[in-house]
Amino acid sequence: MNVLRLTGIASGLDTDQIVKDLMRIERMKVDRFYQQRQTLEWQKEQYREIINKVRVFRDKYFDLLKPETNLTSPTSLKKMTTKVSAADLVSVTATASAILGESTFQVIQSATAARAVSEKVTKESENGNRLSFSDTLEHIFSNRLENANDQIFSEEGQFAFRLNGVEITVNADDTLNTFLQKINNSQAGIQISYSTFSDTFTMVARSTGAGHIETDENGFELFSALGFSGPEEGPIGDGEIHYLGEAGRDAKFRINGFEGSSRTNTFTIDGLTYTILQKVDEEQPVVTVTTETDTEAIYKVLEGFVNDYNELIETINNKINEEYFRSFPPLTEEQKEAMSEKEIELWEEKAKSGLLRRDSALEGMLRNMRTVLYDAVDGMNITQIGIETSRDYRDHGKLVLTNGGADLKQAIAQNPDKVAELFTRRSEISYSATLTAEERAQRYTESGIGARISDILNDNIRTTRDKDGKKGILLERAGIEGDITEFRNFYDDRIKEVNKQIDRLNELFARKEEAYYRQFAAMEKALQQLYVQADYLMVQLQRNSY
Repeated sequence: MNVLRLTGIASGLDTDQIVKDLMRIERMKVDRFYQQRQTLEWQKEQYREIINKVRVFRDKYFDLLKPETNLTSPTSLKKMTTKVSAADLVSVTATASAILGESTFQVIQSATAARAVSEKVTKESENGNRLSFSDTLEHIFSNRLENANDQIFSEEGQFAFRLNGVEITVNADDTLNTFLQKINNSQAGIQISYSTFSDTFTMVARSTGAGHIETDENGFELFSALGFSGPEEGPIGDGEIHYLGEAGRDAKFRINGFEGSSRTNTFTIDGLTYTILQKVDEEQPVVTVTTETDTEAIYKVLEGFVNDYNELIETINNKINEEYFRSFPPLTEEQKEAMSEKEIELWEEKAKSGLLRRDSALEGMLRNMRTVLYDAVDGMNITQIGIETSRDYRDHGKLVLTNGGADLKQAIAQNPDKVAELFTRRSEISYSATLTAEERAQRYTESGIGARISDILNDNIRTTRDKDGKKGILLERAGIEGDITEFRNFYDDRIKEVNKQIDRLNELFARKEEAYYRQFAAMEKALQQLYVQADYLMVQLQRNSY
């Protein structure tokens, strides 16, 4: 409502200031809602900071895609180390399924890739001018090669051939570089190159293993023209297929006296991954492989878990036990204008303190995690492996490695399988937001500490819905970016309600302010009329006096 306001003309009053003073009380009502909204926004921000920390913790220790630290996976706590008597010949790494102890390994031959090298391409009769990568195939075939065939290309200027069963088509105007790229980029599994230094072509299979580089009749004609030939020994093909160069071969070896083979030089057998590091053409001496539990690696995973768990619960405990300053509400814009930046900073530090104090959802999550760490798994609990809860009440349930971690290392060394079972034991029932109470109870009983904590975290930050349509408890409270809860959650719903109140009060505020101005305008008008009448009477009195 836009009205021209001419104030104070008759009365001489500062009407704007008077109205502003009158509206200050009304403005305080609106400011209280602004402060309430700011408090809710701060609470949501603090909640989301906690949610993000919970998510980082969950993703590090309970993510199937991170088996090295996933405490629901046997891989994380069944780490092995190996010692090899000839580390320059073969490397050996162990997986969780490897058998502890000593074994033997003997290399008979290493795997190689099929390979073909051409003769020198340029002939003396050609004045020694070697090929250029910018030469076209038509130029190469018609001018450079002894076995040139002017009719190699079709009337459309194309030529097709098969290499390792893959059809490749080249054009007469393709450059040598394009020709090489077409072969290298195909699915033939061949790497071909041309050396301007040696004036030769080289083709190598991209993978090792027995077998030749194969081509058809057209391909044999083309590659023969480039200086390639068949194998020096053995078959050269079966009529329709031609072989080029020398065949590749499989790796051959003995493990504990039993012979085996592999198309590659890296292979896994009985949980041990072997890599032959040298080219071997004849039988090598027997190598001893010793497989042991990697106590230090397992310890590092559990030590990291304890430290990160303590950091997480410290963050949450600090928030739910933070002091609340009732006399420090969020500042209004008018209050900020009267304060320095430092004063505002110090004020808001107290205003943001204690906003999540005694939050029931956060307290519930911490309580559930503490219960999990106390509960036994098949009669065993963490105190038996050197992990216990701090006895200092100020630590609010932090974990401690007894004897500086020596007890945990000893437990791992003496019975690594038992330690792994305590954390990584799995239930036949998978986690789901829709499990019944009976299914959840069975899953809890059958699970290790890892799955139990993972379930608690998922109950709080999962993005899937339960049978009541609810997502994770914390997400329902404050939401998370990238999910529908980012805009549909408890705090945002409260903020929307407050915004409605602010809009309603602002509308009433504007109407009341306008009413004040109308009243003052009416007063000014009445005063103006009064002054006119007074002036008239004064004139009349003056006339009568004469």
